[in-house]
Amino acid sequence: MFDPRGINVRSSRNPCMIHVESAWMIHVDIHAIFFNWVYTKKQSMKVVKITDAICAKRNKFALRERSAKYIFATLPRTARGQPLVLGGDPKGKNFLYTNGNSVIIRNIDNPAIADIYTEHSCPVNVAKYSPSGFYIASGDQSGKVRIWDTVNKEHILKNEFHPIGGPIKDIAWSPDSQRMVVVGEGRERFGHVFMAETGTSVGEISGQSKPINSCDFRPARPFRLVTGSEDNTIAVFEGPPFKFKMTKQEHSRFVQAVRYSPSGHLFASAGFDGKVYLYDGTSSELVGEVGSPAHQGGVYGVAWKPDGTQLLTCSGDKTCKLWDVETRTLIDEFVMGNTVDDQQVSCLWQGNHVLSVSLSGFINYLDLNNPLKPLRIIKGHNKPITVLTTSLDKSTIYTGSHDGYVTSWKSATGENDRVQGQGHGNQINGMKAGADLVHTAGIDDTLRTFDIATNSYENTQVLRLGSQPRGLDIYNGMVIVSAVKQVYIYTIRQL
Repeated sequence: MFDPRGINVRSSRNPCMIHVESAWMIHVDIHAIFFNWVYTKKQSMKVVKITDAICAKRNKFALRERSAKYIFATLPRTARGQPLVLGGDPKGKNFLYTNGNSVIIRNIDNPAIADIYTEHSCPVNVAKYSPSGFYIASGDQSGKVRIWDTVNKEHILKNEFHPIGGPIKDIAWSPDSQRMVVVGEGRERFGHVFMAETGTSVGEISGQSKPINSCDFRPARPFRLVTGSEDNTIAVFEGPPFKFKMTKQEHSRFVQAVRYSPSGHLFASAGFDGKVYLYDGTSSELVGEVGSPAHQGGVYGVAWKPDGTQLLTCSGDKTCKLWDVETRTLIDEFVMGNTVDDQQVSCLWQGNHVLSVSLSGFINYLDLNNPLKPLRIIKGHNKPITVLTTSLDKSTIYTGSHDGYVTSWKSATGENDRVQGQGHGNQINGMKAGADLVHTAGIDDTLRTFDIATNSYENTQVLRLGSQPRGLDIYNGMVIVSAVKQVYIYTIRQL
């Protein structure tokens, strides 16, 4: 739906993403609704005729096959105190994360290239590539796992299983892509291991008394499974068929991540106690602790360097740390900020790319040669987009979200940045760009402007409104705000 505020995006795929098709379509739809907004009820027949004429013109173009030129993808949906699982591509091309009912497949070299899988009927928690790279398994809040094709654009469904009766938190594939283990908060069991082709059980996940947060398959024979639970333990399973072997009890708080090294010689565990331990991959005997402790806050994730010589950890203490595996000593520390949103909730090491995810949803490309500054930070939205407008020359797209943030996007490339300064802090209901300023109206009952040149709300005026705004437009040098109880008209000079 489009409205005089700009463009109110309600995507059937994911409300946090933008699908750019053509500037012409945006231009026509704005004016169609502008007519509807301005004309009175007495002129409703004229509005119908105008709208019908525009719709007929749109339908003529709709007969041609259209596809999105770009998808400006949503950021990962994060929650405080909850680890996020990033999925790596064995072919090194993409990485995976989830938001709402969608799985986002994003090119790791050029994050502006993205694909979206939207076939889940409830929120998706985790998605992982098979080691062959031909399939992705995604697990949702209801306990369903969908296995789907990565080769075809349609992402054809191969299988769907319901292994546990509650939210799935992690998925791991066996190195031959034939078996899978899923863990989470099932009502009858906290995990299950089965054949990916048939769903046939190939073992039992037992021995832990609380929900399981993480799991991993040993990538070499003899096969092993490890799981990390909220009962502070790590469980080890041998198989197939997989049977409980032992628990490890070094952690004093929730175990949030367990990951085998690429060779399978070691596995690492990380917990909310800030500690990271290394274990032998075959015998599961404790090798030693990394750091003492590794972090001053809970550790949310670990990622191995492809050659297994280094380990990356991310934490709620707002840092990522790089460790030497042989000596278990610190190599470098990446300080990501000093606000709550700078807590680090996930990490991934894929080829030459080292990624971390902040609580804000920002994806950070870490620079191993300069820990003081990331190579790149991918920004955007991870809450529903409520308004959208474009600059006068259509070179920039501006979007505002349910949580009050505004992002500017380059139409040609998808490069983006978040508008700085004190914004609305909650849902934005109207937005329109002028020559030098962009005007926004939010449910904090204010009209604000930010400067296009500086991309910032700093040093701009804030006007209080008497009731909640519902829409905003610019006409002949005037900013018109439609509120619940009044209509406000300001000249641009007043702002």
